Parts: sequence; C-alpha cells; structure tokens
Amino acid sequence: MKRTVLIATIAFASVMTGCTDNDYQPALEADVAVVEAYLEPGHEINVYLSKMVPYITESVDSVQKPIESANVFIRYNDMDFLLEPAEEDPGRYVCLDSGLVLVPGDEYELSFDYHDNTVSAVTTIPVKPAGTGLYPDVLQINPNDMRPGMMQNKVTVYWDNPDNGYFLIVTEYLDSAYTPINPYLDPEVFDDYRKVSTKPVADYSYDLDTRRQLLFFGRYRVIVYKVNEEYVNLYENISQSSLNLTEPLTNVENGLGIFTGMNSDTLLLEVQKIWW
Repeated sequence: MKRTVLIATIAFASVMTGCTDNDYQPALEADVAVVEAYLEPGHEINVYLSKMVPYITESVDSVQKPIESANVFIRYNDMDFLLEPAEEDPGRYVCLDSGLVLVPGDEYELSFDYHDNTVSAVTTIPVKPAGTGLYPDVLQINPNDMRPGMMQNKVTVYWDNPDNGYFLIVTEYLDSAYTPINPYLDPEVFDDYRKVSTKPVADYSYDLDTRRQLLFFGRYRVIVYKVNEEYVNLYENISQSSLNLTEPLTNVENGLGIFTGMNSDTLLLEVQKIWW
C-alpha cells in the first residue's frame, strides 16, 4: 500500500469531482480532510491526516498538507481513545493506550473535528486468513529456461475463502543483495520489485510468477491479507482511467480517504537457481 500513490490519486479525483467537460474548476470543497488508516492486529495503530487544497494553474493540480494538532479519537467498546500526534512525522497520529486492542470481528469508529464538521468513519477487523500455503514453497529455476516465449515458473498461493471475501497478496524480497533471474533486468528498477502487491482477489488462490512478482533468486516473504470492501472500492476507484474519474469512493464521512481493517498471515518462499 503506497501512501503517496493513494493520496495523490484522491487529490486529483477530488479536484475533478467539481469539473465539467468544458470547465475545469476546483471542487466546491476547497480544503478537504483526507484520512488514511489500515488497522491490523499485532501492528501499531497509525492514522494519517492530510488536507487536499486544490488550485488551478495551467493544469489541474493540488497541494497535500498534513493536518496537525487535531483531536483524533477511535471509539471501541463504548470507550474513546485519544490518539497522539507523532512529533517527528506531521499528520501521523498514534495510539499509546494499550487498552485499544484490535480484535477480529469487532467494530472501530474514527472521529475528529475539522472546519466545524465531524469527520468520521467505521470499520471492522477481518478474521485472519486460514488455510494459507504455498505450492511449491521452494521454486527451482534454470536460467537457461527463461527465454522469451517460454512458460514461466509459478508459485500458487492458496487460502480458505468460505465467505467469498477479498484478499491481497504482497511479496517482499528479503535478501540484501539482488540476484536477478533475468540478467538483462535494468538495475535501476530493482528496488521497484523488492515489495510488490497484487490487486484485491476474490478467490481462493493466486499464481505468483517470474514476470511480475518473483524477479530475483533468494528469499521472499509472502503476506496474504484479508481486506474489507471499503479497501476494494477505493482500489478499484483509483485504478480507473483519469479520463473516467468520478467522485472518489470513500468510507469517510465529511472527508475523503479510507479507514479500514485488515488481517494477514505470512509465508516464506525461496527461489533457487539450478543448472541441468
């Protein structure tokens, strides 16, 4: 989940919301609060707040600025927990109260006041993915078999999906040094493929291959995330063509962005080089 991509796309969409085909004007709300928070059990609770201030130059553009010194609350079990601003990271708010725990199936409500309005959002924490696995968990590749047009080696990630939910697969390369499978891969793009995520998948398996997710020999962390519908809606909205942007989907009242829960399971994979 790349924050800069998501926020930038929301900014552009918020500007375009107030436009017509022949008249590019800023949206009616000239200062919109944007929320970004992904609540996951076992991880620190972080809420990022910014404001998108649209302006018009020769092209439609916008400025992102952090919202500082807000009183941000998360309500859980009829108790309000005040989040603290992170001094070293303006716009980020953290929960220092150990009483706020993230429990699968439970509901959480975010709220803060901004420009005489209450910005709020509600989400639940999904259950942890069950029945996860990799086949194979050690992928052996002969570089001589990686010629163009040849079928690519694959690893199947699988999980249980009894409720037809959505899942996100993230692969993270763990070795410090890169050993590319394709020796002609441009070194300048190595870092772009250290951590790769898929689109949300409404299925019970997904194939990783050496063209998209597995570009190096070595060790990988494969994370299977269970995600909520609000995440899927926002992903689909920001993935559409900029020529077809509509009002951005959001589960935030009186604002934009996303406040969502997720849960994950982690698997380990090794890609080995072999010679026949």
